[in-house]
Amino acid sequence: MDKLEEIFDEVIEEANDGIKYNGINIKFHTLDKCILNGAFSDIPVLIIRNKRETINKLKTYIDLVLKQKKLDPSRSNIKKCVALLWSNACFEDFSKPTVFIDNRINFYINDDFLKHEKEIDNIVIKKNIESIYKETPYAFKAYIKIDNDKYYLPSINYGISNDTCYIYKLTNHDNDIKLSRKIESKYDVNLLTLSLLTKELYNYGIGKIKVVSCLPMRDTNESAKNILDDFTSMGNLFNNIIISSIPFECDEYMNIDVYKFDGKSKTNFNELLIDKE
Repeated sequence: MDKLEEIFDEVIEEANDGIKYNGINIKFHTLDKCILNGAFSDIPVLIIRNKRETINKLKTYIDLVLKQKKLDPSRSNIKKCVALLWSNACFEDFSKPTVFIDNRINFYINDDFLKHEKEIDNIVIKKNIESIYKETPYAFKAYIKIDNDKYYLPSINYGISNDTCYIYKLTNHDNDIKLSRKIESKYDVNLLTLSLLTKELYNYGIGKIKVVSCLPMRDTNESAKNILDDFTSMGNLFNNIIISSIPFECDEYMNIDVYKFDGKSKTNFNELLIDKE
């Protein structure tokens, strides 16, 4: 990966006009371009304070991506890794790129969470390795077993860095119509899957959640709004889920503190969240 700096320079130059991968338009400016060409209110500006440090962290990150995705270290694959990295950045990440890259490195390193499939009553939960084009390397997956059928709950793209879980996206699945009516008349499936993930995170030792409010490279604003609304509802239903700040109150995330589940929530799936003796 001797030419990583050259590839990085190529990416940030092309990003001025936009680079497309799998329908994702990656477009941002660097600080010098912004100064020369004026302000860009809706386009992120990458601020690199220490290029050598940034390149070194990028190398560690790319090594992890190539290994997990089983990609050869060709120039085109390395360029794809560098470009797609920024598609998952919020605005403040562009002003703190080394912190952002550290978090993304940790998302790959912290792979012990849900290492094995787990069954809770008639619900199966597991971790899924995601495509390089997704927001995060892993997703939380769950399905409900009903006789010989399966109802797939919404999946959640997440990443764990230090003591915090970052939640990026919730994706609904196409299920059998009759089965969907049966399940969705009983449960709020978004709240159910988020509650299951939150409980597993707490049991794993994660008590902080940051929900991404905006990814300027991706058309996920509606999805982000839905997750924010769902966590607001959870804050009202669970006395152990505390929203400590809403987006842009202290940063771009909704910040959430999670405490022990005590079975006193105002939901109809309490029994699924209580630790069985």
